[in-house]
Amino acid sequence: MTTPVVVLGALVALPFLLALSVACVREPMRLALPVFAALIPFGERLAVGSSPYTSLSTFVGGLLALGLLLQLLLGRRGAPRLSLSVPVWLLFLAAAVASALWTLDMGLTLSGLAALGSLVITYALVALSPADRIILRRTENGLLAGGIAVVCYGVFQLTVLGGFPNGKSLGLPSAATTGRFGNDLLGPDIESISLLLPLVIALSRAFTESGRGRRLRYAAAAAFVLLGILMTGSRTGTLASAVVVLLLAWTGPRRARKGLIVTFVAGLLIGGAVWVFHPAGIADRTFASATSSSGRSDIWKVGAAACTKYCGYGSGWGTFPDVYAATQATVPGANVLVGGGAYEAHNLWLLIGVELGTPGLLLFTAGLGVAVAEALRIPRGLRGPPLSALVGLCVGVFFLSSMEFKFFWMVLIVIALNRNVAAAEDREQHSAVPGVDRRSAALRYVPGLQLDQPIGGRGMP
Repeated sequence: MTTPVVVLGALVALPFLLALSVACVREPMRLALPVFAALIPFGERLAVGSSPYTSLSTFVGGLLALGLLLQLLLGRRGAPRLSLSVPVWLLFLAAAVASALWTLDMGLTLSGLAALGSLVITYALVALSPADRIILRRTENGLLAGGIAVVCYGVFQLTVLGGFPNGKSLGLPSAATTGRFGNDLLGPDIESISLLLPLVIALSRAFTESGRGRRLRYAAAAAFVLLGILMTGSRTGTLASAVVVLLLAWTGPRRARKGLIVTFVAGLLIGGAVWVFHPAGIADRTFASATSSSGRSDIWKVGAAACTKYCGYGSGWGTFPDVYAATQATVPGANVLVGGGAYEAHNLWLLIGVELGTPGLLLFTAGLGVAVAEALRIPRGLRGPPLSALVGLCVGVFFLSSMEFKFFWMVLIVIALNRNVAAAEDREQHSAVPGVDRRSAALRYVPGLQLDQPIGGRGMP
């Protein structure tokens, strides 16, 4: 009885999926990119089967890349000026591919390269595509919608389903015995970092949008997303969220600085109360775990020992688990770790140093450095959310090794969008015909956009 119903439902949904797919390919920046952004926090939860390559976000990401590639090949729209970040990240991908020549485990390397390659190429295609404020706004709205939706899912688990899933209910290794928000999504720590972009976007709009009602709605959205971060019980996410609020106060519009400082203090008090009292089981972790390294100190100790052998040329992309297993017994005092994620590096610089050696480490650091430089050059009216999210991401990946997760590249994509928007408006401002305000005609229906202020280059308030 169930099978015919499923087949019938699939047949009914197929025309709509085909129409949506065609629309995403035809309008990759205006449609596919916002949908892709909204799906990121759900990870493999929205997937057919257990493979990460069958998730809905991966499918939409493929449509996004296909549409952008067709636009680039057909020359439908002029590409913006090439960003230095594109060749740097492509060289990084080339270094990862080259490591397959001497990898310790070809299977792990090829699997990791498939994920990394698709994300790097998607980022490069977005960075090479023109963008305007409508695309930027829609992408930010997609990030906000996805963040709010996934927190709603967590609240539903907490209030209706009786709590968050643990390792036993999900069939995970024994290490994941605590019920935490994100266990069935990206993992609690990575889930918390994926919510940083929605948090800073909502906070920025709460202090810059026109209209008291709009500002209050975005303030409520920011508080709700912060609740989601606290529900993960992630120390990394809690620390990163505090960092992004402070960075947003420093880098964003000056008129919002006082309110953001007050927000930081209030968030600090609320977060402290949640961590101490665990209302409704949120962040229910013992004080011992709150002060421990969760095995990171042992992992870093073993990784540092392995670096003396592998940080010259690398062990091959994706092979850190093999390196750890081979090195752990030679490190005095390093505990034998068991359970899910035990052999993750929990530090992206350590991971890349071991797997890709010095060349990969230099390219990775250069890629982040270029991203910081480009974010700093974005006009102040746009700079706050992307720069704050990038710094929060760097805080996160100091304790996590998550380069193959989509949120890492989404932060870089948001920086590229803001860079291309600012550059396009600057060019248009300098080439506009006197007496004709073409920017107003193109942007007059974008919510929250103030057209009585200059919007290009150094004229940005």
